[in-house]
Amino acid sequence: MTYDLPLFPINNVLYPQGELPLRVFELRYRRLLDECGKTHPFGIVRIRYGKEVGEPAFPYDIGCAAYIVQQVALVDGSLAAIAVGERRFKIVGINVETDGLTRAKVEWLAPDPVVPIPQNLQPIAESFAECGDMLTEAGSLAWRLAEALPLSLDEQQLLLEENSPEQRLQMVKDWLLRHPFDFA
Repeated sequence: MTYDLPLFPINNVLYPQGELPLRVFELRYRRLLDECGKTHPFGIVRIRYGKEVGEPAFPYDIGCAAYIVQQVALVDGSLAAIAVGERRFKIVGINVETDGLTRAKVEWLAPDPVVPIPQNLQPIAESFAECGDMLTEAGSLAWRLAEALPLSLDEQQLLLEENSPEQRLQMVKDWLLRHPFDFA
């Protein structure tokens, strides 16, 4: 079964339960925010080809549905908004409307199976609790670590596309082992 989702292509990656600040000034994306409000999701997708401004961009196939949790009008007429990720999707069809807003037919990807956080990573998960993020499973820990690390956009997209929480967490651990001096 497919679902119709307006898209917000951007040079960034949003993960489930993650936050992404947006600055909206193009009319097509203001319309998207008006249509969706705080109750209907829209898709955040990384741009594969094209630019954030101007002609419609061609997105990657996997993105994250999002909701707006905060929106403020700025003096220059643009909007500042905070989007929160909900669930991942795969694009199966795209339609660009006359004003350049892209809508996609999407299939929801299966939710992560519940995989406990490995014992050796419990202290890291507990450090997120100090910031109010109670992490109890491996998939969520991998998302939060990926947000905190200086991963490339390609690495971030690969993590978003990975269906296995264990593999996703292993990818983050491998990155940490390859970059030990980035935290000295």
